[in-house]
Amino acid sequence: MVVTYKFEEYEWVKPQVPLVYKSPAIYVQGPESVSDVGKYIGHMGKKCFIIGGETALKLTEETIKSSLAGADNATEVAGVDRGVQICTDAVNAKVLEAATAAEADFVIGVGGGTVADIARVVAGKLGQPLAMVGTVASMAGFTSALSVIYNDDTTFNRYDFFPEDTHAVIMDSRLICEGPVEYTINGMGDGLCIKWEMEIVERGKGLNLVGGHATITSLLIANECWNQLKQYGYQAVAANKEKVLTPALERIIETNTLMAGVGFESGALGGGHGIHDGLVGAGVIALHKTAPAFRPHGQVISYTTITQLIMEDRPPDLIMEIIAWADSVGLATTWDDLFGKGKEPDDEKLWEASKLSCGQWKVGILFGAYPISPAKIYSALKTTNALGHLYKEEIKPNMPAAVPGRVPAPEIEKIFSRFF
Repeated sequence: MVVTYKFEEYEWVKPQVPLVYKSPAIYVQGPESVSDVGKYIGHMGKKCFIIGGETALKLTEETIKSSLAGADNATEVAGVDRGVQICTDAVNAKVLEAATAAEADFVIGVGGGTVADIARVVAGKLGQPLAMVGTVASMAGFTSALSVIYNDDTTFNRYDFFPEDTHAVIMDSRLICEGPVEYTINGMGDGLCIKWEMEIVERGKGLNLVGGHATITSLLIANECWNQLKQYGYQAVAANKEKVLTPALERIIETNTLMAGVGFESGALGGGHGIHDGLVGAGVIALHKTAPAFRPHGQVISYTTITQLIMEDRPPDLIMEIIAWADSVGLATTWDDLFGKGKEPDDEKLWEASKLSCGQWKVGILFGAYPISPAKIYSALKTTNALGHLYKEEIKPNMPAAVPGRVPAPEIEKIFSRFF
């Protein structure tokens, strides 16, 4: 006999929230992969509209057109919008008008984060699939269904969410390895948070960005982000500096893009991103690269991830391991790293940022796992800076050169004996 329990008959039973996993349908990565655009996305329609940055299109446009024309489906490029620089409602409306006039079947974005934001808005409003050709590995947003919308003065406006993820993501690792290493480092900062934010959301029984609980698959992916970063990040930076492609750099491109993208959307965002948003709200930092207070997103997330771990009272050896690793690859662990020597944000602004952080849903998730308050965030922000300086000034000079990013246990005890 099969017995079915009708939970709806019991008022005290909460609605059951499903596990939800979201990801791109196609992910392609490798040297010269832009040459295979037609092979992997030509089936999406007969006509496409391309949105891209000036530099990215100079490197890829002719190759993309040739590849699409030679595909089985012989896709035509019906229009190109070049030089997009900021994702605002006004810019999006202008690009949307051009894309609508082109009567394309799908949209291709070529470039980095700004292009991804705009292309996603345009494709979403047209109800068409989106393909992204990434020329940098600077962030986790290529795969997702999220766009950051700015005001015309470059200040943050809102996040827009769309039903579908980017349908296809194509990362040309040759272009990435030949590009500035700073982009890859920033991407590692964005990926650093994934494991820790996912864990705190799980502990607090929070939901992911898709409105459900994380699947085991997304939890495993989020966890593996940190494993890949700490094992291969240092080597990847070395290769990118030399403009050469190695297996380690390929791993980090995938980690920054696919793992981190699926990890943050299907795993969840937590304290590190919430504190980041509080700093933005208080004017300590700005999101857009043209704003005077701009600091790269990945650099800020590196700092605020450490802040979240301090708030959680994570083990001292873990916190110091992350500080050492972040420093070894060029990520921020002190205010000096973010703003320059002697340009530490004043206490009043930090207090305002701490208060604003508590109003962020990403930090609010922490309520389910740990009590939070402006004072706790403020204290953790200040402590992050202090620990970063202790590492740089006292531990790093005495560390064995053969083990970058690793801190011997006795040194960890020495550092933390100053605080406890």
